[in-house]
Amino acid sequence: MKYLILSLFCWMGLWISLQTDGISLLRDKLEKSIDVGTKIELCLDLSKQYESINQDSTFYFLNQALDLSSKSQFVAQQADISSRLGYYFIGKNSMDSAKVYYSMARDLYHQVDSTYLFTKNTMLLGNINLAQNNHLSALEYYQESLLLARTSNFDDLLPHLNNNMGLLYKEIEDYDDALQSFDKAYKLFIDQGDEANSVYPLYNIALINSIQGDDEAAIEGYLNLTSYHLKNENWLSLAAIYNSVSEIYFKNEDLENANKFLSMSLNALKNKTDSFNSGPVSLQEGAVYSNAAEIYAYSEQTRLAKVYAHKSLKVSLPNSYKLYVFRSSKVLADIYDAEKQLDSALYFYKLYTNYNDAYQDESDIKQLTMLKMQNEFDEILRQKEIERIYREAEYKNRELKFTGFLIAVFLIAIILVLLYVNQKNKNAKLKLKEENLLLEKKQLEKDLDYKKKELVSNLMYLLEKNEFITSISKKLIELKPDAKKDNKDIIQQIINEIRVNSSQQVWEEFELRFKEVHMDFYDSLNDAHPDLTPNEIKICAFLRLNMSTKEISAITHQSVKSINMARFRLRKKLDIDRDENLISYLNSL
Repeated sequence: MKYLILSLFCWMGLWISLQTDGISLLRDKLEKSIDVGTKIELCLDLSKQYESINQDSTFYFLNQALDLSSKSQFVAQQADISSRLGYYFIGKNSMDSAKVYYSMARDLYHQVDSTYLFTKNTMLLGNINLAQNNHLSALEYYQESLLLARTSNFDDLLPHLNNNMGLLYKEIEDYDDALQSFDKAYKLFIDQGDEANSVYPLYNIALINSIQGDDEAAIEGYLNLTSYHLKNENWLSLAAIYNSVSEIYFKNEDLENANKFLSMSLNALKNKTDSFNSGPVSLQEGAVYSNAAEIYAYSEQTRLAKVYAHKSLKVSLPNSYKLYVFRSSKVLADIYDAEKQLDSALYFYKLYTNYNDAYQDESDIKQLTMLKMQNEFDEILRQKEIERIYREAEYKNRELKFTGFLIAVFLIAIILVLLYVNQKNKNAKLKLKEENLLLEKKQLEKDLDYKKKELVSNLMYLLEKNEFITSISKKLIELKPDAKKDNKDIIQQIINEIRVNSSQQVWEEFELRFKEVHMDFYDSLNDAHPDLTPNEIKICAFLRLNMSTKEISAITHQSVKSINMARFRLRKKLDIDRDENLISYLNSL
């Protein structure tokens, strides 16, 4: 046995060591991580790791994950974490905090159109309000959940909602409708093969039997459930059953059995473990401790009565369990009054009065609710149906808007593609046009070069021809003195005709070639100097080709001196300074 215990402690030490190592590894990853999504997942993993070690650390990392998801606007993830925090505070027996986080989760699920989780969190809010005796709020949450579950075919939620509605009917003392709801819930659980949850409505049916005075059926119904809970070690559920049986015996003044089952309930409650979700631990504790306080006070076991009354108030006050607060406060007020501790007696009597008034207000509400529940329920159903239709219309409107947006984006994309293709075609055509223009330009330049060469060749030919003609004229001039008088006149006439015809022919050929190469020169020259003579225009054309005075003289059959004089007069007529080059000026036109 000693070795077995040592071995057990070794295994426990190894398990704690491995768990601690895992936490350290996760925390190191969290510190090094920069990705928000990864940090959120690590925070959630750490919260799970700390669940069995340190509840404060569990809350810290859940809260960190919520803060990160909120800042990053991860709405769906924010909703899941808020719901987990609600469940955390249920475990911490803090109903008001749980209500805050479930409400937050509910609103966030609505934003992301997660109807199932919205419905489930609405139902959970109804459960909390029912536990706090806020019957009208519970009714509103249950009816909304029930409508959504029916219209959306959330079959797994329907039995729970029918069971919860039965509890609400029980609170307003509508026992027939309560029994019908419990019976319906039980059948739905059985149809779904959910044996574990089918225990809920059976327990509540026994509760109704007890309230209606059929104590034998109630006790039998309660005790029939114990075998299931013992087999599954559902200690909280067993504590609730034994406590309910104890209350029945106490109501009938059977103190022996009342104390017997109370003792069994208190022993079961010590474990605080339950695989069966029987509600918050604090709710079961409040019920058992307030019952214990009343039984011990009635049995004149004052010390135990005070202990359990204080225990009941400790868990019931923070969670607004009105019924258990005023029951326990009444016990303490009576005890302290008997002990002549008037300050304490007055304090607890005021507490009893306040919570008894609140509970009586609830009873008044019960009466009012009983009378108008059916009409109100139908009205709420109609209102919820209108809201559902409106939400569906809003959702379809969003879908249409989104579809329209997609169509618009698609059309814009098509237009952009067409514009791109069109622009590409235009660019291709423009490029082709530019290439054609370039080819034409090259061809023109090529033609111009050819004509320039042709002009130069023609000019050389004319020069040679004129030189030849000039040499003939010189020979004729040399023959003239030796010729007869009649022949002299003929020779002179021939010389004159050669010069005139040769000069005119040379100019015409030259001008034709020149215009082909320098087609705009004459227009520019005429625009700048419209008063030039034909001879001066000829000189300008020759100079444009950068011809020397001697070359011009050879073509025109004028003397070099005449050409120089013509150039001098031309400079004056063109109003060119002495320092400015005449040929450069003509090239600039």
